[in-house]
Amino acid sequence: MLVVKSSPITEVANIDRLTESFNKQKELGKPIYYILPSNKYLQEARKQKKGMAFKTFDDLADLVLKKANIDFFPVSESERTLFFQELIARDKKRFLQKPEELRHKAKAYAETYGQLKRIGLTISDLPSQFKEMEAVFQEYETEWVQKQRLLDPENRIHKAVSLMRLESLNLGGIVIDGYLDFSTLQYMVINYFVSLGLDITVYLPAIEEAEILEETKTQLQNLGFEIENSKALMIGNAPSVAVSSATTLEEEIHGVLQEISDNLAETPLSEVAILLADEKNYLERVVKVAKEKQIPLKRPLKKQMKDSLLFQFIHHSLLKHNGRFSSRWDFLDLTDTLLRLQFLPSFDYMTKKKAYVETGFLDEQLKEEINFYVEFRKALPKKAGLYFYLSTVKDLLEKSHLLTTWREQLISETCTIKLQQIRFEWKAFDYLFDHISKKMEMLANQGLKELEVHYHIFVEWLNEGLQSGSIFVDRAPIQGVQLYSFRDIALFKGTHIYVLGMNEGTFPKGHKLSGYLQESDLKKLPIPFAAPTGKLFRKKDDAFFQQLFSLASKLSFSYVVGVDPHNPFLPSGYLEHWKSQIQERKYSTANRFAFRESYSKEDYEAKIAYHIGLGKQVPNPPLQLERFVEKLAYLEVGKEEVSPPWKEKLRRDKLSVTMLESYAMCPFKYALERILKIKEPLEKRVIIDFRDVGSMLHTIIEKFYKQLNLVGKPFSTFTDDMKELADAALMEIFEEEWAVVEAGHLDFSKLQLSIEKEEWQKKIKRWWLAEKQHFWENKQLQSMHLFRLEEAIELDLKIDEETTITLSGKIDRIDIDENGFVIYDYKSGAASLNFEKEVRPGLKLQLPLYLVAMENRLENGHYTIDLTNTFPQLPAKLTAHGASYISLKEPLKRAGNSVWREEHFEKSNPFSVTRFATKEETLEGEVFLAKYELKQRLRELWEGSTQNFSVKPLKCITSCLYKPVCRVTQDQIEEGEEEWK
Repeated sequence: MLVVKSSPITEVANIDRLTESFNKQKELGKPIYYILPSNKYLQEARKQKKGMAFKTFDDLADLVLKKANIDFFPVSESERTLFFQELIARDKKRFLQKPEELRHKAKAYAETYGQLKRIGLTISDLPSQFKEMEAVFQEYETEWVQKQRLLDPENRIHKAVSLMRLESLNLGGIVIDGYLDFSTLQYMVINYFVSLGLDITVYLPAIEEAEILEETKTQLQNLGFEIENSKALMIGNAPSVAVSSATTLEEEIHGVLQEISDNLAETPLSEVAILLADEKNYLERVVKVAKEKQIPLKRPLKKQMKDSLLFQFIHHSLLKHNGRFSSRWDFLDLTDTLLRLQFLPSFDYMTKKKAYVETGFLDEQLKEEINFYVEFRKALPKKAGLYFYLSTVKDLLEKSHLLTTWREQLISETCTIKLQQIRFEWKAFDYLFDHISKKMEMLANQGLKELEVHYHIFVEWLNEGLQSGSIFVDRAPIQGVQLYSFRDIALFKGTHIYVLGMNEGTFPKGHKLSGYLQESDLKKLPIPFAAPTGKLFRKKDDAFFQQLFSLASKLSFSYVVGVDPHNPFLPSGYLEHWKSQIQERKYSTANRFAFRESYSKEDYEAKIAYHIGLGKQVPNPPLQLERFVEKLAYLEVGKEEVSPPWKEKLRRDKLSVTMLESYAMCPFKYALERILKIKEPLEKRVIIDFRDVGSMLHTIIEKFYKQLNLVGKPFSTFTDDMKELADAALMEIFEEEWAVVEAGHLDFSKLQLSIEKEEWQKKIKRWWLAEKQHFWENKQLQSMHLFRLEEAIELDLKIDEETTITLSGKIDRIDIDENGFVIYDYKSGAASLNFEKEVRPGLKLQLPLYLVAMENRLENGHYTIDLTNTFPQLPAKLTAHGASYISLKEPLKRAGNSVWREEHFEKSNPFSVTRFATKEETLEGEVFLAKYELKQRLRELWEGSTQNFSVKPLKCITSCLYKPVCRVTQDQIEEGEEEWK
């Protein structure tokens, strides 16, 4: 007998119906399968009636396969995606595409294949525009489905309904209860069991004006079902409806849970349900806020396997590791997670990790254990059998010392929290071990021990299997708020339902087919039952929404409107009828914190802090909060000044030019770097240290010119005969100095160092070409001399009538002729010289002050002997021609990186000066200092560097090492940038 019955939605799997089926089952002596639409229904039904076989449509398919002696290995949809990745990984042309593109392609192919199967079709039905996928689909079915017998959910149903009509199922009948409609595959299963002549009863929920139910009845009628006359629906009083908007998702949750708490006297928790329209985004936050508000939720406490330290250690730190352990940094994640798994006291953990990061030191026992895991990872082949990979991981778990360590700690540990953590990790260990054991057993039973995959596919496959794993922590409370979805809300027996997340686009849900298939393709395909169109799913959501009005006397809908009144998020179209009341109530931070009562001390302090933050006067705030307010007020100003005694201790009359530049850039960074001498955090370097490169650059240039004996010689000294000698010498010196750099970067791979070396080799060669063009082969500068390299200087500068400070520095290069001199500063990176934006505020002081220092040296006779030997006749006063940075990025450039006297801006000037360089009438020291008010600025910097280390950067570097401890605000950064514009 095939019959369809209508019943109130609240009577799904009720005790009378279950008893009737149970009695019939006893009478027949055969089991009756009772099919229900969700896990929650199955759980509730099992509680009510033991001895019944509560199943799903997948279980029906598995029953058929088992009775037909079809051996198979069940795989999930996500595992199917991995097998498609494995197929594509075997493609010889895979190297032409990026790995990420291949993963996306595999996923799209797998989803298209799955969607095709879900609408009851085969590869031969593939639309013509997708025929290029047919070969991959065929290979998947041949290799994985037929040969390896790896059956995903869709293929299990396809396989089951394609078998000959079985006569030995030993099934007394089937009852299908609580479904609004059926998918194509579910109809195929029903049709198969109809053909077997079994008794099937379908109970359809009675929902007023639900079109989806009429369509379902029509489909079942076409399969031979008899539709019983529906009983008249019992229509009670319409429920009261409230609609609230919230500024954010968090405020929506806070608002709803606060209402539940406030109404406890009127409506106990057992009478309240929360329905989540968007469980993915809401569930975790609802659980968190409910815990804060001490509102029990009627759900068992479980933790995800993926949240355990063990999972992070085995999957992330070990299995996903690339297997190359060339430096201590490659061991760091493995070492860190293993240390955390030992649950050491905090100080011991930090001491061990610090010692390892700084020196690579590990005690012998830990070193042995780390090596044990490293050798395991290194030994894993790039391709092998799934069974082999699983057995090696299982063997690793059996040989590990984790359980022994935890057992010892459980005996000696007294901290309850730590004991709970160890207990959870032990359970995670057992879960992982059991999961691997079961997978191995299934593979062995199905004769799939030799099923080979690439290693990365195995790692992802294992990860997929563990992602949904959960570990029981505590049972559900006896009393609490119940959480539901639209599918199982009919189980609720209370009076008040809160529906969260009723936003447009969330409910009704937007529907899209998987993979490349579009809804327009459905019209051209021979779909046997219930094509999954958007219209069909909208009718289903209509019924889901309509059912609410027969389940409770109070319905409270809420949605997120957002914080922008001009561009609000919209409520679901289902709430259109109550649009007029939507704005009456709004859950927001302002409203929540305006409420005078608090549910905890933390809530009370949060409210006080909120009002203080708005600038309101709050009498008698908590002492700790008062201290926070005072501290924040101090921190917001960014002021950091030392006391007078420290000012005297820090005072110095001799300091370097670079120190003043550093202070001008950021006083706070200057204090951390040069006074407190706080070291940068140790971490694995991914780029060559610029300081090592800068040192290498200066050393190469100095060695090169000294080896060629060109220091102190005119440019005319460089002859054609020296060219080959110079090129060879330069590369020989570069090799020597690069070896020094490599010795300081042992953490880098040989390939990376090779690439870096090649880049710097090119830069050095370009530098030498620029040097020859600007200097040694420049016909207009043949009488100019390379006078000094790496010249240390000191400049006594009287900044006012009472104060003279001594500035020190090193000039990279000085060129001189009978009329004047030029100074150069070599830079490994880019360099600029803007006098208004960089020199006047003190950010770039080297070139201007070095010009003054050099002029003073020449005037006071510091170089009398040398110059007499160099030039037969000298003018009374040698003045500067100019000064320039030379960047290895652009060694030919003489534009915005230099300053020159105005006579050198002619087209035929010997120094290759462009119109973009800074032009000065004179570079005479005192005039130069006065024009840019440098003495006044130097006095400010000198005085500030002994006492004021406030957060006032003129230039805030994105890559600053001290960002984690710096409190600079965007406003302060912008103020600094604007100050000298």
